[in-house]
Amino acid sequence: MSFGENIAPLVGRVMIAAIFILAGFEKLQHWNASALSMAQHGMSMIGPSLALAIVLEIGAGIALIIGFRTRLMALTLFMFTLVVSFVMHDFWAIGDADLARVEMQLFAKNMAIAGGLLMLVGLGAGGWSYDSVRGDE
Repeated sequence: MSFGENIAPLVGRVMIAAIFILAGFEKLQHWNASALSMAQHGMSMIGPSLALAIVLEIGAGIALIIGFRTRLMALTLFMFTLVVSFVMHDFWAIGDADLARVEMQLFAKNMAIAGGLLMLVGLGAGGWSYDSVRGDE
């Protein structure tokens, strides 16, 4: 593989993972605000759900960066992103046009991230990854 074919998947994994890792630490630092937001969207079992989201975002994000079980981590984050998007960014249920527009943009951003994750599911981590070293590519 050429340098570009190796570096592009690595940089892409880092960029996708960064949004999840940062979101996980944000939730951890602002637990109460995150819990309140979840409650406002009608979620139940907020404490365990929030803890699971934090562990998933940070853990799977780190795994993506190093390319560890990339297809599984990307599939897990793909499903997580879909669920979060439909629960937390329900722009179709918001009466305020300005707020609905913001939520629609966040929903669309999440769908783009989900698309990138789905590409990782299909294509794998690339050459510069733990998966490649183990021969799982």
